[in-house]
Amino acid sequence: VPVIYYDFENGRQKIYLRTLCRLSRLAEEELRNPQQKPETAATLARAEQELKKILTYFRVVTDRKLSPEIMRRQLDFIRHETRQDSCLVIIDSLHKLPFKNLSERRTGIDEWLRHMESIRDEQNVAFLVVSELSRGEAGKYSKEPDLAAFKESGDIEYSADNAMILQPNWDPLDPISRTERKSTLWLVASRESSPGQVAEYALDFPYWGFKEL
Repeated sequence: VPVIYYDFENGRQKIYLRTLCRLSRLAEEELRNPQQKPETAATLARAEQELKKILTYFRVVTDRKLSPEIMRRQLDFIRHETRQDSCLVIIDSLHKLPFKNLSERRTGIDEWLRHMESIRDEQNVAFLVVSELSRGEAGKYSKEPDLAAFKESGDIEYSADNAMILQPNWDPLDPISRTERKSTLWLVASRESSPGQVAEYALDFPYWGFKEL
């Protein structure tokens, strides 16, 4: 299935680099090392070949002038190029999408959500939309999150088929946290399933991934 990743956080180079880390199981420092061991170089070469194959179906878009019309054209193009009828779109993140007026963020988010619903139905597209979370007292997340945890996310509770929260069980603001960095995945709203805890994950450092526990 072709994937378009709309990234407004990290940049195309970082996304591809982190993907290469996951594929090769090598840390960024090892990838950048000009004096790699032969086995490391061979592992990296295999991962690079795999990434090249993936890029046929995986595109990262960082255009901050993105509009629903441009998104539709890009979807048509990748579906035509890959000869696939369906597509997955990842938005990272909802709050960083271009708005005409930043003072009207709530209105802008709602407008984008309506366009996504329309594109989903018209072009057989699935959306995975990343949203920021609100913090409670003392800057902490609630133990069992609900839809109220979505920060300024407009009418997301009416637009989403499934609303899920990956909640850290450690302090993300502590750069030297000594606790194992585990996160819990919660289903907080769904058209098909009952809300509740889905799974628990540990950060797969330094490979930019997660391991299900």
